[in-house]
Amino acid sequence: MATFYYPIWWGIAAWPVNNFVKGNDFSGKTVIPFCTSASSGLGQSGDLLADMVGTGNWQDGKRFSSGASSSKVESWVNGLDLK
Repeated sequence: MATFYYPIWWGIAAWPVNNFVKGNDFSGKTVIPFCTSASSGLGQSGDLLADMVGTGNWQDGKRFSSGASSSKVESWVNGLDLK
């Protein structure tokens, strides 16, 4: 299982993220996306990335404010019970 962090613009992942997901194989992986934004919501960004890459088990993600502390994000990740 892996978490996948990216910046979000207007409800979609920032365009440089597209090249990353297109260039990697997520087969056999569970992917939990999370992002930061000053105002945009998570939108359909996780679904769009999953459709773009076509591999992996993409789960619902979470959006944090751009000012979220690392401890807040870390607490969320720890609560995911990743193996």
